Amino acid sequence: MSTHRMPATLGRDTRRFLAAACRTPREIGAIAPSGRHLAACAAALIRPGHGQTVIELGPGGGVITDALHQRLTGADTLLAIERNQTMAAHLMATRPWLDVVEGDAADLSAILAANGHRRADLIVSALPWSVIPAADQHALLTAITSVLNPGGVFATVLTLPALPLPIIRQLRRRLSGTFATVTHQTVWRNVPPARLYVCTAPTSRDMP
Repeated sequence: MSTHRMPATLGRDTRRFLAAACRTPREIGAIAPSGRHLAACAAALIRPGHGQTVIELGPGGGVITDALHQRLTGADTLLAIERNQTMAAHLMATRPWLDVVEGDAADLSAILAANGHRRADLIVSALPWSVIPAADQHALLTAITSVLNPGGVFATVLTLPALPLPIIRQLRRRLSGTFATVTHQTVWRNVPPARLYVCTAPTSRDMP
């Protein structure tokens, strides 16, 4: 297991995230970056293994990215896919060890192939589901399940303030219709509090 220290750029990460959120709120879709406690919960999903491929969708300021990096070994791969140009450039500049792709998560299969991968063992998402239309949600989940290894895990973050929204209720139904097993844990020490949904065993039953 890696013993990398948390970067000294954490304050700069937060400032860059908030600035991007103000400029492009529909791309960022959050009022604050993920906290360390939430990041630790996501990183704990990494299973012991060799040569794992871990994908992060919407890494933003990189808090979850750093926690994932700490848990992986040199034989593993961590690939971050970020649609927002400002945040992608920030990650490239502050984390030279990270493979960053500026692109759309809906193109996940093509992105993985272009980077020498076919499948993922763990996909962690902090995508702004509350601002993603239903049809695009379907496309994203289809892309995710198409590259997830058998026995792989998909985890996604939803903030508690967003949970009552109709679009999020629809997403939760989609998760249950797409994966045989969906569990969650609430992280109260996040700002705002968040829920991490952990999904396994895709069933391909999601309806558009």
